[in-house]
Amino acid sequence: MVRHSQRNGMLTGLADNLIQHGVAILQYADDTIICLKENLKNARNIKILLYLYELMSSLKINFSKSEVIILNGDEQKSLQYANLFNCQIGAFPLKYLGVPVGPSRLHVKDWAMLEEKNEKKLAIWKGKSLSIAGRTTLINSSLPNSSIYHMSMYLLPKTTTDKLDKQRRTFFWQGGGQKRKHHLVRWENINKSKKHGGLGIKNIRKMNISLICKWWWKLEAEEGLWQSIVKRKYMQNETVGSVKHRLDDSPVWCDLLKVKHVYLKGRAFSVKNGRNTSLWTDVWIRNKPLCYLYPILFYLCCEKNICV
Repeated sequence: MVRHSQRNGMLTGLADNLIQHGVAILQYADDTIICLKENLKNARNIKILLYLYELMSSLKINFSKSEVIILNGDEQKSLQYANLFNCQIGAFPLKYLGVPVGPSRLHVKDWAMLEEKNEKKLAIWKGKSLSIAGRTTLINSSLPNSSIYHMSMYLLPKTTTDKLDKQRRTFFWQGGGQKRKHHLVRWENINKSKKHGGLGIKNIRKMNISLICKWWWKLEAEEGLWQSIVKRKYMQNETVGSVKHRLDDSPVWCDLLKVKHVYLKGRAFSVKNGRNTSLWTDVWIRNKPLCYLYPILFYLCCEKNICV
């Protein structure tokens, strides 16, 4: 109903300059975000649609649990829209599917809930009643799952990942007790796989970087709403190897650019028509980019961003 209203000019979503009619609704399970350009007529139309949905489906929308958030708006406008929808006035960062979302970079305090979840799983009685082998099993099977979804969306601050690792180290050696015990082996060695002499406990920072790198693969290998917006806003006919940081980049895109070099090391290109493959910076003909194999030619080349 929302998308049909967009096509008929009743609603205008966000990012309409990047994608036709803009993005008006994000829906997953029972979590819904409705995005509209600041316009009272649009807001009244969406309110009518919501009432029609209630009549058709016999389901009741709980407006008292919903929130209205205005981007770059004043308090009076927020109050006006909140009264229209009978909603509360929300603020960033909001939570969508349990993950904090905001237009600016998230702070360390916004990730405190991951540390709290970690502490709950590392209960004292569990540590005292388990051997080191049992603690290893608990860390490997349970602890990463509490934060893996968050790590797949954001590059966590190093302060947060260090705290999470400190909690795991303390639990591993002390078992949740207050008495301090000596760490007999470096944590970096414990993080190694069993083939290389470690216990296979994953390094949270490396795991976070790996999960973020997957978005680069999704950008190149898959098609969808996110890919369309990113390619039009940030790529602008550039390849993954040649795209660079700009001042107006969003915090999430900045995080992706920080791990791009890791992704580029581990991939090889299927050239096809060559339009999306950088001649100099992509791995397409040898095991390294041509800019590394022939640095003098690359320095002399006038068109460094040319495609194959």
